[in-house]
Amino acid sequence: MGNNPLLQSADNGQLVLHMNREGLDAIMKACDVYIDTLQDLVFDAKQLSQFKLGFAEDHLDSGRDLARAFQRKAAGDQNCAENTFQSHIEYVEGMKTLFRASWKSTEDMDHGNARSVNVQGR
Repeated sequence: MGNNPLLQSADNGQLVLHMNREGLDAIMKACDVYIDTLQDLVFDAKQLSQFKLGFAEDHLDSGRDLARAFQRKAAGDQNCAENTFQSHIEYVEGMKTLFRASWKSTEDMDHGNARSVNVQGR
């Protein structure tokens, strides 16, 4: 989520997501569970890319070519499953960063308001 305008807004204190701490914790936990699942899928894709697909790949050129094509779809090619899962991991990590920045912005605003009330109340 590199140059994400939402993240920049949150960092600047201009984005506030209305949630309580328990809601944020639940979102972060769900993100972590999803990332763990995606990491398992990345591992599986790498394993599949090395898996022999059958008898024909040792005996027929066309079988070998087909097996390699399927293996590259799992991992090792630009548009492979491994890269797709990895991009999802990066996106979810970016969302976690956005939620943290938004929460920090909310906390900073709350602390600023509390200080303002204390100063005015004296």
